[in-house]
Amino acid sequence: MFFILSKIFNFFLDPLNLLIISFLLFLLIIARAKKNKLRGTLWFVLFWVLLLYKPIPEFLIKNLEDKFSYKEETFLELEGIIVLGGSTGSGKVAKERNDISLGPGAERVFKGLQFLQQQPQGTVIFTGFSGSLFHEGLSEAEITEKLIKALKVDSKKMLFEKRSRNTYENAYYTGEFIDDLKIKKWGIVTSANHMKRAIATFEKQHPEIVFEPIPVDFQTANSIYWSPGHMQSSINLWRIYIHETVGYWVYKLTRKL
Repeated sequence: MFFILSKIFNFFLDPLNLLIISFLLFLLIIARAKKNKLRGTLWFVLFWVLLLYKPIPEFLIKNLEDKFSYKEETFLELEGIIVLGGSTGSGKVAKERNDISLGPGAERVFKGLQFLQQQPQGTVIFTGFSGSLFHEGLSEAEITEKLIKALKVDSKKMLFEKRSRNTYENAYYTGEFIDDLKIKKWGIVTSANHMKRAIATFEKQHPEIVFEPIPVDFQTANSIYWSPGHMQSSINLWRIYIHETVGYWVYKLTRKL
C-alpha cells in the first residue's frame, strides 16, 4: 500500500504536471478575474521562471550530492557492497526486444562490477525488482543478470535480491543476505542525490552494521552553469529534487529511517 500511495503522490508532485496544472489555473484565474489580472500574471510568471530556470534546481541537487564522497582506499577495504536498483531501463523493452535495457543510473551496476574486479574475494548484492507501479517484462535483477552473462563476468560472488520495489524494501529484503554473510561493513552504491535517504534507511533497518556511501550517477559538476539551459533539463532536475526531498521526509514521518 505504501508503494502504491507513493507513486500516486509522486504523480501530483511531478514538475511537468505542476507546470500543466499551474497553467490551467492561470487560465482559469485570468478568465474569471475582474481586477488585479497583472498581479496574478506576475505570480504565475515567477513560478514558471523558478521551475524552468535550470541553475535553481541544479544548485539544490548539487547540495544533495556534495554531502557524499568516498576515498578509493575505503572502497577497496570493503568486503561487500550493496547496489540499489535503478540502473536498468524498461523491462518490457528488454523482454520483447531481447535487449539489455540500461537506464540513466547504469553507473550503479558498473560500480558493482568494478568492485569485484578490484576485490575478487568481495561480495556484491544487487537489490531490486522494479520501481514501476505496473511492471511488465523483465525485472531489474533479470536485466542485470543478462548484462553480467553477456560480459562473461564470474557471478559466483554476486547475490540478487529480487523482491524490493523501493529503498525501504531494498534495506528490508537484503537483511537476509546481510545476516547470513556476517559482514559488518558494507558499501551502499546508489545515485549521489539519493544517498542521504538510502544510508539512513539501511542504518535504521540494520543498526549493528556500518554502511559506507559509494555515490555514483552525479547530475551536477563542481561548478554551476548559470545560463538558462534547456527546459527539459530543469524539469528533470526538479523531478529528482522533489522526489528525494519529499521521499526523505515521508520516510522520516513513517519511521522508515
